[in-house]
Amino acid sequence: MGQRRWTTTTSTAELRRVFVDTSAWLALVNRKDRFHEAAAMFHRNEAGARRVATWGILSETYTWLRYHIGYPAAERWLYETAALEARGLIEVIYPDPSTEPSVRRILARFADQDLSYVDAFSLVVAESHRGIDAIFAFDHHLSLSGLPVLPGPVR
Repeated sequence: MGQRRWTTTTSTAELRRVFVDTSAWLALVNRKDRFHEAAAMFHRNEAGARRVATWGILSETYTWLRYHIGYPAAERWLYETAALEARGLIEVIYPDPSTEPSVRRILARFADQDLSYVDAFSLVVAESHRGIDAIFAFDHHLSLSGLPVLPGPVR
């Protein structure tokens, strides 16, 4: 973790695969989110980059939408995400028992950070799935990956 740096890709126009965190999904969907405009602009500008997310991120996003905005919004988001996956525009990575030791190492290594299990799994995925150029997020924990966290300020 933290060894990869953004050295070969110098422009967001060159992004091929972008890991999308819960914080980015929520900013996109929730117009009241303080990062909504930045998220929407980044999402529009990076339309050609393939999105990558995890089952945990989908779970967190659906749950937040369900509890804070309501079932219709959560269901619509889940339907739209499934449609993107079916069209090959987003790759969803599902948990694999072989990643568990790596997740536990991340949790132990960054015990001083307020990492969730999903954050740790995201860091493992960002590190182990080559070809991910950047992380679309507003969560400062994901900078621990060594990849650029875009589009800007993190919470």
